[in-house]
Amino acid sequence: MPDAPPPLTISRATSADLPALLAIQKEAYESEAVRYNDHTITQVTETLAEVQAVHADPATVILKAEINNTPVGAIRATRHGDTCEVGRLCVTPRHQRQGIGTALLLACETIFPDTRVCELFAGAQSTDNIHLYEHLGYRRIKELAYPDFPKITIVYFQKPIR
Repeated sequence: MPDAPPPLTISRATSADLPALLAIQKEAYESEAVRYNDHTITQVTETLAEVQAVHADPATVILKAEINNTPVGAIRATRHGDTCEVGRLCVTPRHQRQGIGTALLLACETIFPDTRVCELFAGAQSTDNIHLYEHLGYRRIKELAYPDFPKITIVYFQKPIR
């Protein structure tokens, strides 16, 4: 009988977690930078000071995923009225396709009990991400050229959660 996989835990990130989570984000989004031939995307260029400022915002929660107390992924959720805006979903490449991204996204949907919808976006060429979002019940609501990168089309998604 095969060994059970190590348990995955998801919890709120602390300030001490931020350097490791930023490193995971940069590593995970490197494939997106290559896909879009643009290494200036904010997920790759974001600084620790910028992440710390986001973490300090009371409207935002950063979650971390850990296996054996080692960070393997993260996600952010920000409340805007009755909407939970989800972003920066990232999982280390060696831990992708193991359900960690799904677990992080589903955890985000419960952070703010009084929100009614979750919204997120992905680049139109990010087919794996789009497949995950649609599989979890997110529906496309619009497509737009990305303001800072007009060659990139962004697909916006929404999911009712209450």
